[in-house]
Amino acid sequence: MTATAGPAGTVRVRRAGVDDVPRLARVLVDAFVDTPDARWLIPGTARRRDVYQRLCPGLLAQAMTDGTVHTTIDRAAAALWLPYPIAHTTTDRQTARLRRISGRHADRFLQLAALLHTHAPRQPHTYLAYLGVAPHRQRNGIGGALLRHRHRICDTAGIASYLVATSPAARDLYLRHGYRPTTRHPLALPDNGPPLWPMWRQPQPTSPTTGTAAR
Repeated sequence: MTATAGPAGTVRVRRAGVDDVPRLARVLVDAFVDTPDARWLIPGTARRRDVYQRLCPGLLAQAMTDGTVHTTIDRAAAALWLPYPIAHTTTDRQTARLRRISGRHADRFLQLAALLHTHAPRQPHTYLAYLGVAPHRQRNGIGGALLRHRHRICDTAGIASYLVATSPAARDLYLRHGYRPTTRHPLALPDNGPPLWPMWRQPQPTSPTTGTAAR
């Protein structure tokens, strides 16, 4: 467990486990159910929440099995990290589960997945699949604390980080944390879908005495 300072004071970050899944699934649903990409995926609010409530536990379980999930002591947020190339590989089992849960909306989920796969980098990295903060705790530095926690690990190991921002506010957050767009223009989803920003962060040199990124 580590602690990092933010606007709301010290945020304690730890690795999440299976007992955290129900609580963190609710956090992810509340954080993402009204984002631009979610509204494009499923236009109807009630149906969208139902689908996300069924999808999010599986996303957390996958990230815990194949990668790492970090949360805070009060479980107000979750960051799901997956290693390359697992991050950009979709199995038949995952596709079947997605179709079963999302029903007639599955084609849009698959369109999104195909677009992200096409633009995913081919060099080793760790992928931030989701970073969600409970709505009533947003804009208090919690998301930044989770990012700094993982970045320290990546910097020490010399591993780059990659993500796709789904809103201008998210893009600006990641810019402040050292990410840079990998495409000249945002990616465009079909049918007037929202823009998406693929972003990359190079590992930063670390101090040999402190283990923190040198500035």
